[in-house]
Parts: sequence; C-alpha cells; structure tokens
Amino acid sequence: MFGWCGHGLGWASWWGGWGGVGLLGPILSLIFTVGLLAALGLAIAWLARQVAGRPRPAGAGDPLELAQRRLAAGEITLAEYEEIRARLVR
Repeated sequence: MFGWCGHGLGWASWWGGWGGVGLLGPILSLIFTVGLLAALGLAIAWLARQVAGRPRPAGAGDPLELAQRRLAAGEITLAEYEEIRARLVR
C-alpha cells in the first residue's frame, strides 16, 4: 500500500514501516534480548562451577606428603625435608 509513513511518501505496510522494514527493530530487539539472557545464563553457570569447588590438583594433598615428593624429585635436600617435617609434626 502506497502512502504517508512519517518521513514522507513511501511504502506503507501493516507493520508500520517501509515494506516490512518496520519489523527490523522488534526482531533486532528480540535477538539482542535473547543473546543477553543467554550470556547471563552462561555467566551464572560459570560462576556456579567456580563456587562449587573443583577437586584439588594431584599435588595439593597433605603437606608432609608433598615434602616427601619434593625430596624424591630432588627439589629439596634431606636437611630441608627434616626441617619441614619437624615444623609439621609439632
């Protein structure tokens, strides 16, 4: 239907714009809103996984056991191991 469309003479439609262009705004708004909600949901899921706590890494157990592993790997000397053990056993 040809008629006045706010900014002058143009193609009017039932949707209030120039030949369906009037639907572009609501469609883009819907896409933006759905994207924003999806991003918010992903952020909440990520945060929940971070807060829930993950299992400890393999080396994050008992401090004395960690010192024994370091001694076996040659990272510390026997004297350093004995000092660590003395502090931990108290």
